Amino acid sequence: MPTVIVRIEFEDFEKWKAGFEASASLRKSFGSKGVRALRNLECPEEVIIVGEYEDLERARQMFESPEFREATQRAGLTSRPEVSFLEDILRLPA
Repeated sequence: MPTVIVRIEFEDFEKWKAGFEASASLRKSFGSKGVRALRNLECPEEVIIVGEYEDLERARQMFESPEFREATQRAGLTSRPEVSFLEDILRLPA
């Protein structure tokens, strides 16, 4: 199952959060299995989103879609999202 990491920056946290939550159906329609959002403690205008997707190609399609671009504009991002597609190769206990 592919993992996608997205780094974003915004001006207004509440505007971004509302837009991100409103985009849940978009993510789900492209095979999202769930996401986590992590805020940078040293730069509060930066969030890292970690999501798992059913299929790599469907995930790529979402991030290239007009719907995704529109959602990022509505959420008030200050720059283009940085997207990385990853595969799980090793898990170790704590």
